Amino acid sequence: MGTPSLPNYHGRRLLREVKRLRELAGLTQEQASTRLHLTLQKLSRIENGQLPGYHELRAMLRLYGVPRLDWEPLLDLWERARKRGWWRDFGLKDSGYVCMEQEAASVTEFQLGLLPALVQTERYARASLQHADDAETAVSVRMRRQQRLFENPLVLHALIHEPTLQQGVDREQLVQLVDRAQLPNVTLRIVPQSAGLHSGLEGSVTLLSFTDPREPDIVFTETVLGLAQTQDIARTSAVRRRLEQLATLALSAEDSLDTFKALIW
Repeated sequence: MGTPSLPNYHGRRLLREVKRLRELAGLTQEQASTRLHLTLQKLSRIENGQLPGYHELRAMLRLYGVPRLDWEPLLDLWERARKRGWWRDFGLKDSGYVCMEQEAASVTEFQLGLLPALVQTERYARASLQHADDAETAVSVRMRRQQRLFENPLVLHALIHEPTLQQGVDREQLVQLVDRAQLPNVTLRIVPQSAGLHSGLEGSVTLLSFTDPREPDIVFTETVLGLAQTQDIARTSAVRRRLEQLATLALSAEDSLDTFKALIW
């Protein structure tokens, strides 16, 4: 039986490919469902977000004329789609952002009031999350998320509003900023206070991108009302342009690194 829950990134890739293969084979959903001995509704659910069972997937690949030698990558995607995410062990009520960040290839963000979560020390994270409903779990999740910078390295481009460096940032945190800024997959740049009024003052924003060109970018913003997200292409494109504009106001990565070092002393 397929699971009714929405699939992860690997599952979404698989379902897009399964639909493409059906269309390439010249079969309508009705024709394919009849030959697969599935209801039309079941096949429609699969192509719109329900992961098929293992044997259902094999039957589809056989029907759609996929050579046996080409099955392995698709079966591997199925296995990855079924894999339990590490965040489930923390009992998160809403793991939407964490799940997407784990699957992303790159993160581009502007942070207005706090340092980017992926470069925070545990002490800084604990101070910034002290009012969370379950602060200890939130801190543990934030620390666990940072492993993506070292395992299957996530590319991070972070723009930091300069006043943030004067708000609860101790020597330990500055040393970590220097260390993280020197990772080959991390770019930290400071948007100086002298830049004056700019669009970043409207709030922090994070844009995630993926290796699969068919997986649209997703934007997240957070306010006191909670986390909002969109994969609407017009909106994500507008956010990308805003981030690019903010980047033109920022110090270079080298000058930003020198600033972090100077603040330590």
